[in-house]
Amino acid sequence: FTDVKDIFVGEGGSGGPIVFGGDGMLYVAHGGGDTQNPKSLAGKILRLTDEGKVPSDNPFVGRADARPEIFTMGHRTFLRMAKHPQTGAIWQIENGPNGGDEVNILTPGSNYGWPLVSLGRTYAGPWQGPLSKEGFKDPLIYWMLAIAVSSITFYTGDRLPKWKGDVFVTGMRYGEIPGTGQLHRILINKNFEELRREPLLLDLKRRYRDVKQGRDGNLYLLTDEAEGVMLRIEPTE
Repeated sequence: FTDVKDIFVGEGGSGGPIVFGGDGMLYVAHGGGDTQNPKSLAGKILRLTDEGKVPSDNPFVGRADARPEIFTMGHRTFLRMAKHPQTGAIWQIENGPNGGDEVNILTPGSNYGWPLVSLGRTYAGPWQGPLSKEGFKDPLIYWMLAIAVSSITFYTGDRLPKWKGDVFVTGMRYGEIPGTGQLHRILINKNFEELRREPLLLDLKRRYRDVKQGRDGNLYLLTDEAEGVMLRIEPTE
């Protein structure tokens, strides 16, 4: 890298993924625990130009009670974000507390609920809160028990034609059980409603950290272990 410069400096919370959307804007995940406070960047996804400036059509622009950089709020964790290949919308995954992992489609000004709404339990056992509530955005896809979601991608290739258009999400373990990582193939309809899901690669007993489509049309996965490996999924002969 050369000629590196800061285009935006946050509030000191934990970092997160960044991705360009179909609108050419930069979506930046900003960690931290003050997720429901619109005057804080913590637990928010920000929408910026490629120069780090605030777009004039951001949902909170002009409001004295909110930061103009904010696009969405109420997020617990930030693992990965991905641009949908047709709509250009940003899909985001996050882990629930004890169950309740989510896939969300980001829409302007939406509140995804944490910590007031959750599909997971606290680690002591009781529910974190109501599963759904008016004024908060429900996840598109969720897991109970959790799979420790870690990455998301869309398959657009021709090498695996029956999988074209499917969503793939990696998980590092099912519940709290070691050696139960899996890759989930999720089929959705034209309205982005889940039809069914298929867990894959359970028999390898690995932690799956990332999945990407290669230029050759195959799927590639990275495992998260002391002796991690890269896996390739290709058609059988």
